[in-house]
Amino acid sequence: MGLASKDDSVTKTIMRTAATGLLLLVATACSVVPGAPGTASSGGASPSPSSAVPKVPQVSNPLDATKYEQDPCTVLTQAQAGEVFGAVRNRKAGGTVAPLCTWNDSNNSGISVGFLPKQGGLATTYENGINAGAGYFEAAPEVAGYPAAFSAVHDDRRSGGCQIAVGIRNDETFTVSALLRTSSSSYRDPCALVVKVAESAVATIKAGA
Repeated sequence: MGLASKDDSVTKTIMRTAATGLLLLVATACSVVPGAPGTASSGGASPSPSSAVPKVPQVSNPLDATKYEQDPCTVLTQAQAGEVFGAVRNRKAGGTVAPLCTWNDSNNSGISVGFLPKQGGLATTYENGINAGAGYFEAAPEVAGYPAAFSAVHDDRRSGGCQIAVGIRNDETFTVSALLRTSSSSYRDPCALVVKVAESAVATIKAGA
């Protein structure tokens, strides 16, 4: 009973952390215009408005993720979750817009996936990350051909945490968050793990479209 209670507590902590990150990504959705300019910055002084900045990348091949928005635990197959993360269980919980699914490995490290339909897409991520005091924001390389950005409220990338938002439509992203224990082989590079999970998720969405 004691072990089960401890694992349950850690799982809930992972879900709360992921939900906090999702809250940042939707906070200013109503005020964001898709295609608004943004800057990828990992820290330091904010560039002036006159600086040359890239526009929010657009999604050239939109994906229909409707079937996964309310059931995000189906966006990774058991085989995918086991291969990429060594997951042994998962759980669905409420999110800020749609449910979150968290997978845990045998040591209770966790990854969470959630969808943000009709919330302004990556334009919202850029706006919040650059202008709303995010813990970090960096434009990321494309994930399986889809634009993405690393962004979260707190910068815990040196302690097993990372979050990526992937644009699958111009008005929709999904996020992958990691909260890893020191025992995880990905602890020192959690962002590489969330990218791998995101790639698997895109593959599932494409196959199920």
